[in-house]
Amino acid sequence: MPLPPYFAYGSNMASSQMADRCPGAVCLGIARLPGYRLAFDAWSNRRGGLVADVLPTPGSDVWGVLWQVTGDHADALDRYEGVARGQYRRETVRVESEQGQTVEVFAYVICNPGEEGPTTDGYQAILLEGAREHGLPLEWVNAIEAVPTLPPRPAPPPPPTLNQ
Repeated sequence: MPLPPYFAYGSNMASSQMADRCPGAVCLGIARLPGYRLAFDAWSNRRGGLVADVLPTPGSDVWGVLWQVTGDHADALDRYEGVARGQYRRETVRVESEQGQTVEVFAYVICNPGEEGPTTDGYQAILLEGAREHGLPLEWVNAIEAVPTLPPRPAPPPPPTLNQ
């Protein structure tokens, strides 16, 4: 039995990232997750900042990209999303496709959300890449652009040299 589609609302919206993580995954289009809002409430060591989550919020929506993935892809996503270490968990949710159909999908949701805060410039950039690439509504792209980000981190000082 095939897996339900995967609803990506964070960095996995970008085809460049999905091609690396899940070669051969097929984009099925865009969708809207009603009754949730986008939040940045979990620390990622890999990203060096807070990453995306969806929180139940009546009257709100989250836009994202639907991917058809295999069992191997889902296993790879589980590793990237830190399922075994309790970062994210897979959750079944219902989205509305761009054709207006209700579709049961899985998404990754933070297990223990923390305090919300800014994300990083780099993480925001990959969300914007995916949102623009797949033609998410302009209002959603603008909302991602408005997410507060951390200022660029200064480059570390050069290593000391030995005077000879």
